[in-house]
Amino acid sequence: MMKVKKRQTAEFRVYGQLKDALLARKIAPGTQLVEQIISLKMDVSRTPIRHALKRLEAEGLVQIIPNRGAFVVHPTKEEIISFFELRKELEFLSVKYGLPKVKKSHMSKLYEFLENEQETYKQKDLLKYVELNKQFHLFLAEVSGNKFLLRYMDEMLTQSNVYLFLFDVFYHVEPGENVRFREHEEMVKAIEDKDQQTLLELIDLHMKHSFDDLRLEDNGYSSLESVLVDECT
Repeated sequence: MMKVKKRQTAEFRVYGQLKDALLARKIAPGTQLVEQIISLKMDVSRTPIRHALKRLEAEGLVQIIPNRGAFVVHPTKEEIISFFELRKELEFLSVKYGLPKVKKSHMSKLYEFLENEQETYKQKDLLKYVELNKQFHLFLAEVSGNKFLLRYMDEMLTQSNVYLFLFDVFYHVEPGENVRFREHEEMVKAIEDKDQQTLLELIDLHMKHSFDDLRLEDNGYSSLESVLVDECT
């Protein structure tokens, strides 16, 4: 039991350090997460490292390639464009099936989202932001009652969170200059007014801005060794 608990503690430590480094944009997409380097720097065995990498893979942040190793995901620009094109179509379907079912009682939830979202920018809390953003964009799919639409929207937004973690300008946006937040406000107003055409136009613009906000260029990342706390000293 003690060995299992120790391994789980080591796994959580490795997972936490790597995820923190990824969310802080310290490790470049495509970087190989070499087990030997992690083992030496953090003084842990290979087993908890592998479990930690599998957890990151399950979250979409890491890709494990058999006989090659684990790598920070590195989607191409073309892949991301294809993703946003499909996501926009699902958002449109959410409007089609969800907007007619929106009730006045639903609106307090949307305004609460806006209030909480604004706070995430003030606190620079990316983790909280991506969760709120996912809930916001799932709203109409949930209201629609279409379980298949909800499932596919949930999958798309989970993937979208990976792009937000790796490439979004979240940390560089000041609350008073937040175009994305203003678009969310306008979308809420269109939902409240049951204005389908305006809402579709806003979603189209929002998808374009969301893609444009991704910083896909090299931003001065660090090496794997430099971002890990050295447990051996």
